[in-house]
Amino acid sequence: MPEIRVGIVGCGLIGRQYAERLPKLGAQVVAVADPLMERALPVAEICGAASFLDAQELLAGREINLLCVCSPTPFHHEAVMAAARQGSHIFCEKPLAENMTQAREMCRAISEAGVTLGMGFKLRYEAVFARAKTLIEAGEIGLPLYSIFSYFQQVPPPERSWYTEFGAARDNIVHAIDLSNWLLNRQPVRVSARLDNRLGFKGEDKVFLQLAYEDGARASIHGGWVGSDYPPVASSDDILFQIVGETGYIAGDRAGHLVSATKRGIERSALEPIDAFNAELADFLNALRRGQPPPVPADAGLIAQAVIEAAFESSRSGDEAALDPRDRTVW
Repeated sequence: MPEIRVGIVGCGLIGRQYAERLPKLGAQVVAVADPLMERALPVAEICGAASFLDAQELLAGREINLLCVCSPTPFHHEAVMAAARQGSHIFCEKPLAENMTQAREMCRAISEAGVTLGMGFKLRYEAVFARAKTLIEAGEIGLPLYSIFSYFQQVPPPERSWYTEFGAARDNIVHAIDLSNWLLNRQPVRVSARLDNRLGFKGEDKVFLQLAYEDGARASIHGGWVGSDYPPVASSDDILFQIVGETGYIAGDRAGHLVSATKRGIERSALEPIDAFNAELADFLNALRRGQPPPVPADAGLIAQAVIEAAFESSRSGDEAALDPRDRTVW
């Protein structure tokens, strides 16, 4: 494709990360947008871009062939729909949308427009999870059958209060849902959940999930936020996980410590961190240039969204919730 001309919607922490990396990956950031111009201007300055207040302003009359959606989740739907109408490809931060109604509409729009939507599940690119995937695909533990994830972070600071209104399921636990689906290479069919609110926010702050997959595989995911009076929970130390297969297992933490138990015995390694934002953007841009499907497709976002919606339903009813087969496509 011709030169990739990028617009970035949302100029907070994530938007800045994109603005710093995309030009080094050969993409030209020509415009940024944020409802607060005092946030947009510093990000625009990083890459010499024009600044606007929203996605529609940014796209109007401009040749933007990739829109990166880095805004808070309640604004994803508007930006993705605007980009689809314009015929721009899209890279969207997790989660895909606020709810399944929006997610389905977004996926229909990109399909009808013939554009690509890639999902920003950057944890797939972090060293320990990428290595676990490589070992699984190499057959080191046989068929993976079970996944266990524990994922607790310190509660977001006041300037990110929309996270606490929106809830932990769609903020951080969505990452663990995607990692489980990806590492087990399966689609969940049933969800059992309990959502707790112990910190007094509008949204849930603790999430406990059990996922049942198509052939009997299972996942156990729990996590959320701990209080601000806890010792700082760094992003490199907030996830513990284990993937159990027919002939072995892999266990580790986000800081890069990995243990594999295989027929060769026990192996321990300490992996060097990588720039996961850079890796996922490079992978997506390369696929776009070659006319290939996105490495992390819209389907991944849609399925994670369906799991979260089923979790809300299960927590309300106290019963297991089934996922609608229409929201589970071929992996």
